[in-house]
Amino acid sequence: MTGILLYDMMQVSKNYLSKNLENKLFELFFDSLAHISNRSDIEKFLFSLISPFEKTMLAKRLGIAILLTKGYRQEEIRKILRVSNETVSRVSMALNYRGEGYKIVIKRALDKERFNEIFGTILKETLSAFSYSNYRKWPGLEPHKGDKKTPLG
Repeated sequence: MTGILLYDMMQVSKNYLSKNLENKLFELFFDSLAHISNRSDIEKFLFSLISPFEKTMLAKRLGIAILLTKGYRQEEIRKILRVSNETVSRVSMALNYRGEGYKIVIKRALDKERFNEIFGTILKETLSAFSYSNYRKWPGLEPHKGDKKTPLG
């Protein structure tokens, strides 16, 4: 039998699936996602499917991908999102070698005003430890004219 390992709350199952069954399950899963039409239903589905740890892990991975796309350095991302260097490196490699999915979502997300507002708030709360040059990477986060080049606050 071939196939991927199933995960149960981040535990690896020793039971393999046949390739055919694996493909059918993925088809069902992706079709299910494609038919969810609103944010509330997506949230209900995903949060009943994944653990709180997995929810945080997935959100941080997307955050890492966005910050990498915006030009932040890995060390800055590690501090902002409180993730390991290894996690940032893995997301960076995924973006570079198989990042089509990330890029689609990031492009769409960055085009949305609400997204910019939410992510801008996240960055305002965490950028105080970084240099002024970081403010220029995210529009609207620059200190007011006349202010010293100090952290937001």
